[in-house]
Amino acid sequence: MDTTPNKPAGITGSRALVDALLREGIDHVFGIPGTQNLAFLDVLRDTPQIRFILTRHEQGAAFMALGFARARNAPAVVTATEGPGVTNLVTAIAAANKGNVPLISICGVQESDMRERDATQDLDQIPFMKPITKWAYSIPYPERIQEMVRKAFRVAMTEPQGPTHLEAPNEVMLQQVKPEPIAPAAYRATVPAVCDPDQLDAAWALISKAERPMFVVGRGVMKEKVIGEMEKLATATGIPVAVLQYSPDGFPSTHPLTLGPLGRNGFSSANKNAPKADVIIAVGSHFDVFSTMYKYGVFSKDAKIIHHTSAPGQIGIVFPVEMGVAGSSASFIKGLLERSGKSAARKPWVDVAKARADYEAELNGVLRSETAPIQSQWVAHCIRKVLPKNGVCVVDAGNGGKHVRSYFKSYEPFTFMCIDDWASVGGSFPIALGAKLACPERPVISASGDMGIMCNIGELETAVRENIPVVHVIFNDEGLGNERAFQNEHFGGRFFAVDYKNPNFGDLAKVFGAYGERVTEPGELEGAITRALASGKPALIDVMIDQNTLAPVVFKQ
Repeated sequence: MDTTPNKPAGITGSRALVDALLREGIDHVFGIPGTQNLAFLDVLRDTPQIRFILTRHEQGAAFMALGFARARNAPAVVTATEGPGVTNLVTAIAAANKGNVPLISICGVQESDMRERDATQDLDQIPFMKPITKWAYSIPYPERIQEMVRKAFRVAMTEPQGPTHLEAPNEVMLQQVKPEPIAPAAYRATVPAVCDPDQLDAAWALISKAERPMFVVGRGVMKEKVIGEMEKLATATGIPVAVLQYSPDGFPSTHPLTLGPLGRNGFSSANKNAPKADVIIAVGSHFDVFSTMYKYGVFSKDAKIIHHTSAPGQIGIVFPVEMGVAGSSASFIKGLLERSGKSAARKPWVDVAKARADYEAELNGVLRSETAPIQSQWVAHCIRKVLPKNGVCVVDAGNGGKHVRSYFKSYEPFTFMCIDDWASVGGSFPIALGAKLACPERPVISASGDMGIMCNIGELETAVRENIPVVHVIFNDEGLGNERAFQNEHFGGRFFAVDYKNPNFGDLAKVFGAYGERVTEPGELEGAITRALASGKPALIDVMIDQNTLAPVVFKQ
């Protein structure tokens, strides 16, 4: 019999936090230990249901969590210590904010009796995090831990989804609290809002009168898993479909009415026809400037826009709209489908098959399968050719990413990822690692320039140690291809600070214990990527490309 006097009841705050994560379905946490998150990690150590992925840099950890969340279509968690641990997360968390990814950072903070005493790594972290998160909170005492974890997930998952931030010092996490085993259904809305029938009537009336209507599908359709219903709506109405360039997997490229992705690096089959549309029906769409090329006019200024989204605050940000419709993608699509049943499908005003064939001819016309140095277009072509239809492609910002987007045809949802309009270089490799952990049954290929891979090259060790077999293709022009393009276009070809030297990345991969090859001849590339996928190891394919094959700077009609 325990006769210890005044024995505290309950569990530690860190145990309560981890139990709350388990109730949220969290089975991976990404991060790096530091002084002020050790109490949290000490409990994770004894929680086999959650796999902790130790990374080599906090930025890599947050990008991995972002990729995991995207691929699984669910929230993900990253942790870091105070001060520089938190500041190192910022680029990836800002990317999650721009991309509407539910990423929860759980970090340490300086102990209360050391605050405002010029202590090492002390930082007022909440004002620092607020601009790039939906909500940020410093937990003042242990009784608030479980409540605040619930709020962090609730806010992150509420549309528009996005990152949240929690922090607490070890002194709070180690104190005793009473467990609160509350299921998520008790504190989060589980039924999405339904679109107003009157708004649906008005939207259909506008669509019915249109001569050249076009659907523009965004990520909301994919997130709600209603792509099949969207296909039925397109077929029933005969209305052609474009997708936003950051979510080309939001509608299958095999559908007879798909025009492909819009945007600066979209398909000409979509870009050349979108300006002709008199009514744009955006479904589950968060418009962005790159996908719509607002400055350059991908839509006619006279076009009437029906903007549907589950997040009303996103309506009208980029374009003034004829009408906005708020509610779930499922209810919007169902509502239009029901109303379309009263009339026969119209003949598409675009010859979709011809538009796509013309685009294919454009692509094939610039492919140089025997030209050395290797052309960027050929690299992009080979990636799409080798990657299975269910495989995941993750691309970086910059020149290489632009080319891959131009060649990527989607066949299944959640098979394409990028950093959206945050456009930070260096995220594709760790994002791909997170995606592979979320869907280990799918092959994953990522791509970046040589600058991009160097930003997070340390995570190759993470990939080897954790056995995460991602193939990363490097567009190696020994410089900054995107900046060369801009300097060539806008600064008279006066190149500056865009050239450097790299190691042989194929050899470097082998030093890490990964698979690696350097490719200098175009005929060797397809085989190299195929061998890398078959190796079952993390891999780097170092492709020496022509410095002069630059992606377009802007779209021009």
